[in-house]
Amino acid sequence: MNRLFVAIVTAVAVVGLAANPARAAVTGADVTFVRQSSWSTGYTGQFTISNGTAAPLTWKVEFDLPSGTTIANFWGAQITHSGDHYAAVGQSWNATIAAGSSAWFGFNAQGTGNPQNIVLNGGTTAGPDIRPPTTPQNLRSIVGTTTFTLRWDAASDDTGVQAYEVYSGANLVATVAGTEYTMGMPPPMIITYRVRALDAAGNASPYAVLTPGGVADTVAPAAPGNVYPGTKITWTAATDNVAVAGYDVYVNSDHYGATSALSLSVPPLGFGDFTFTVIAFDGAGNRSVPRSVRVAVDPGPTSDYSAPTIPTNLRVSVNGTAATWTWYASIDNTGVAGYQIFHGNDWIGNVTGTSTSFTEPLPLKNVRVRAFDATGNKSGFAALAP
Repeated sequence: MNRLFVAIVTAVAVVGLAANPARAAVTGADVTFVRQSSWSTGYTGQFTISNGTAAPLTWKVEFDLPSGTTIANFWGAQITHSGDHYAAVGQSWNATIAAGSSAWFGFNAQGTGNPQNIVLNGGTTAGPDIRPPTTPQNLRSIVGTTTFTLRWDAASDDTGVQAYEVYSGANLVATVAGTEYTMGMPPPMIITYRVRALDAAGNASPYAVLTPGGVADTVAPAAPGNVYPGTKITWTAATDNVAVAGYDVYVNSDHYGATSALSLSVPPLGFGDFTFTVIAFDGAGNRSVPRSVRVAVDPGPTSDYSAPTIPTNLRVSVNGTAATWTWYASIDNTGVAGYQIFHGNDWIGNVTGTSTSFTEPLPLKNVRVRAFDATGNKSGFAALAP
């Protein structure tokens, strides 16, 4: 059994870290692989496909097995392969998954290598959508004769912004698809308005904040309350003299996102020492003192604790407004599950292949890539030479 050691940096309650399965996803759908049992020459593994979309899903899961590992027998799917590349499709009773439901298939492996480069229905994202949209920018007001209109510049998101929520004071007054909202003329008083973006997975951006007629805000929010670590980090709300716009969330020095919600999911972290930190900020950019908790997770005696090698030959090509980074694959004793992409210390996303593209403006020489395996062990970073 794994030993979990918790050292409290601030006086907070603590929960253990979740397991770290290999994952791959398309928008709204997710596939997870776990080992159910292992022995010296093989193991039993199971894939679970979850349909989080609003429509039925017909699925196909593709993956690679490292040299020396093969599938001896399988159930719950029809599995074919070409060399080390495998493809699984459902049988008559589970080939199509109803909205909100899941299906599974399993196999016995000869050899000890885990599946890698897992792809669901041709998708390339390793993991569900857990990255919030960016903050809507340039929130402004237009005063008409009898109307009051809020407008803002569109937020961006890795899977697309679904909607915007508009708040007047503490009240949600509208959810809109566009970048403006018109209401009746408000009473003659100072009111704080907030707008945040949502994606299809429900991830929420920080708020854009506007207080027409208000004075300059120089007061920082109070620190968030208790921080509870895990692959879904949660915390207690902070307070502010005007309004809390959002929270920055860090694991060690890695910034995994900013959100107005009271939780943020992060990719599986594996074994090691982790400091989870949450900082509140307001619309004027004032930041609270950090609230942190430290968790150390030790590998059990039979666990995989070997990290993949560092990706090599990281390079970039530019085509118009798009930049594509490619690299040579890492090597791991049980197989590489994917690669984490960072812009500076900001996590951008995970991929299962050896390339990723951005259309948003990112400095070409500030992108870093590291490999991870199914247990969550991570390599060092590959970075572009200055």
